[in-house]
Amino acid sequence: MLWYHLKLSVLRLLKNRAFSATNILGLSIGIASFFVLFIHVQNEKSYDKHINDHQNIYRVISTPSHIDDPWARSLGFIKEASSNFPEVEDATQFSHCPVGTIKIHEQIVSQKDILSVDTNFMNLFGIESLIGNLSEITKPNVAFISERFAKKYFENKNPIGQYIDVERLQYGRDFGKYEIIGIVKNTPIKTHFNCEILLSQKGSLEERYTSLTERKTQWVYNYLKLKKGVSPSIVEEKILNTFNNSSFRQTRGPKDYKFKLVKLTDIHLKSNFRFELKESNTKININLFTIVALVILLISLINFVSLITVNLFKRSKEFGLKSSIGAHRKHLLTQVLIEVLLLCFLSVIISLFLIEIITPYINNFYEIQFDVFYSEPIIYTAALAVLLFSGILSILFVRFFILNNNSTSDIIKGHTSLSGRHILQPLMIFQIMIVIVLISSAILVNKQISYLLDKPLGFAKNNIVVLKLTDFSKDPNVFANELRKKSLIESVGFTMQHFGYPTQTISLEGFGIEGTAEMSMANYDFLKTMNIPFIHNYINISKDTIEGMVINEHLYKRLMEKHQTLEDMNSYRSGIPLEADQRRVDIIGVVADFNYSSAHDQIGDYIFIIDESRSRGRFIHVRVSLGNIRTAMSSIQEEWQKHYPNQKMDYFFMDDKIAQQYKSENILKRILMSFSILGIIIGILGISALSYFTSEQRTKEIGIRKANGAKTREIITMLNKGFAKWVAIAFVLACPIAWYAMHKWLENFAYKTELSWWIFALAGLIAMGIALLTVSFQSWRAATRNPVESLRYE
Repeated sequence: MLWYHLKLSVLRLLKNRAFSATNILGLSIGIASFFVLFIHVQNEKSYDKHINDHQNIYRVISTPSHIDDPWARSLGFIKEASSNFPEVEDATQFSHCPVGTIKIHEQIVSQKDILSVDTNFMNLFGIESLIGNLSEITKPNVAFISERFAKKYFENKNPIGQYIDVERLQYGRDFGKYEIIGIVKNTPIKTHFNCEILLSQKGSLEERYTSLTERKTQWVYNYLKLKKGVSPSIVEEKILNTFNNSSFRQTRGPKDYKFKLVKLTDIHLKSNFRFELKESNTKININLFTIVALVILLISLINFVSLITVNLFKRSKEFGLKSSIGAHRKHLLTQVLIEVLLLCFLSVIISLFLIEIITPYINNFYEIQFDVFYSEPIIYTAALAVLLFSGILSILFVRFFILNNNSTSDIIKGHTSLSGRHILQPLMIFQIMIVIVLISSAILVNKQISYLLDKPLGFAKNNIVVLKLTDFSKDPNVFANELRKKSLIESVGFTMQHFGYPTQTISLEGFGIEGTAEMSMANYDFLKTMNIPFIHNYINISKDTIEGMVINEHLYKRLMEKHQTLEDMNSYRSGIPLEADQRRVDIIGVVADFNYSSAHDQIGDYIFIIDESRSRGRFIHVRVSLGNIRTAMSSIQEEWQKHYPNQKMDYFFMDDKIAQQYKSENILKRILMSFSILGIIIGILGISALSYFTSEQRTKEIGIRKANGAKTREIITMLNKGFAKWVAIAFVLACPIAWYAMHKWLENFAYKTELSWWIFALAGLIAMGIALLTVSFQSWRAATRNPVESLRYE
């Protein structure tokens, strides 16, 4: 019997090719869209879960009490202190250099993800060795390299016993040669860090690690593995007590700290601290992706049910005839279920093929790391859920809306207790409502991103080229002076941290006020190059060397509230004793406020430490003449080769770097735009099916009206009125939902665009236009049919 039903279902689907193709196409697009977002969300949520005992591993965060913006790095005493806690099973402490400089075979290269680690790091994170004994990382000046690194620089040669020269890590330089003693497997994609080179903490780096217990510097990462059942709050309190009861607390720097343990599996999605080991995603984006995925799937399933409903009502006489000759309801339900499941199964298969084809385009267009891991059960669970939902919904529909409380003669005559329109109307209203929410959300996100990118930042971002310098054997001022002679170069300045790069912070205790200020180190020409205007300028530009402190207006106002005048503030500062290695830096200027990071945050206190040392040349900012970028870049490249022939010119444009600060919003913008279009396409299929069904049900009425002289235009208007009413109802329901969702999203920004009324009006008009254009086509076909044929058809 099952085989009979299956063959009958296949024959019916082949006979109704248009219906089958339309339904499969709509559902395939919806399922593929759902899978893309849903699988991406699940991938993001599964970061670090491949690590053994991941549920017991935590990262320690240490933050001065007066700071609300924590770092991923923490104080260096934590590992030693935690070794005395019985609740801690294991601990590791390591440093991470996002981009360092190494020399291989006399070739100087910029290398990402260089870590200096201990043996506990290997054990805690499950680092796997291909060649070499991981415990030998305790030897001085040795290194393990990744498979990827070995293949890139050594190809098929054996790298063991070879040396790499570490020239720069973060702000330190000249660490000498490291012997390669092993190769480790590439870091799994779903890990919150990458490692290309693992350096020993012994040897050249040993002195830096030894001093960690004496200095309040935060350049290492601390991770603890707690024993099962131990609450992280207990360890947090013990770390705090250890700090408060130690002499370390009284050393230079903040006196009060707060400590927190962050779960390993929360880092990728919920930890957006400074100096993260790897670019993370924020929780709100993941939630939005999940919502959009479910919405798209819901639209496609509603469309699927609408098309199935149309087909089933058209077949109601068939069900009645079968019942009249003895067919049991169970057999009818089985037939419908097999047809529905067959359609869904084909849609799932096609959607998976679609995903495989478009995966490279997804990664490029959305700038996400999208991979389908077929070894994980989530994709099969999702497919099964789609099949069950569609099957159950269809069975319930046939059982309760066609066969329930209707006699065989009523079914044959089409006199069922509930007409198709009563079922399809709410579904269509709901579908249009979702489309309006998607369209209005896409419009707002686009408006907000455009507002952020066009918002004046307080500094020049266009035509600024930033060169990254790693070779400090030569004075970068010589290179800069040669650039200034070029006609297309307007200005050249140096800084150690470009805008958008995580800054250092400086305590404002010495100024007599609470809190900290963002701090970056630059030369005077940097301020000119970035076109940051001075409000108060006390600089004597006739001096060969300009040194001092330049603060922003926000900090200046706070200082004036406390000290009234600059002289009073300087008098206050002069009364504070300095330690042996400290010197007082005077304020030499006040600049207008600017957005250092992004419009997610309010403008706060900012300090530039200005001097002309060559270390400021880490990022060389060059402003070129408008409209001559290509020629100017050729000129800069030529000069670079003269001064730094052994270093590849690594550069970026400032406006591109600023745009990257809104990467998550840009991704969301693209997702909403593209999936709104998909939602519209799926909606058109559903509206088309409903309009066809409605016109079919009113065939006799249309024929009679035509026979009595009704014009085509009048009939089209009559048929369209009902759909316009549905769109209006959907619009009223969609507006408060869209307003609330967009209002919550805008709360993530300190500076935001207005939630204008025209956004909703435009979304409603677009939805109305789509609905009427789709319906009008079906209405025109029905209205232009010969009335004699319409009446004969009935």
